[in-house]
Amino acid sequence: MPDHKLKAVEDEGKSAPTPAEMKSMLQADRLGREQRAAARIKQVLAEERCVMNPVMVLANGNVSGRIEITAVD
Repeated sequence: MPDHKLKAVEDEGKSAPTPAEMKSMLQADRLGREQRAAARIKQVLAEERCVMNPVMVLANGNVSGRIEITAVD
């Protein structure tokens, strides 16, 4: 009967990523997700013939930002 025991990762000569490597991996993942999301947003805006307009609003001494979507035709 075969042995079905799990082997520890350390037994295979692999080590856990260092904090710097982990940070680099997370940054690369985040950048990839942001780029994919931006590409999908641009595609939908083009299909719907719309544009994004960033708007800064000053109210009661506070500045807040928002994005408005408007049709181009």
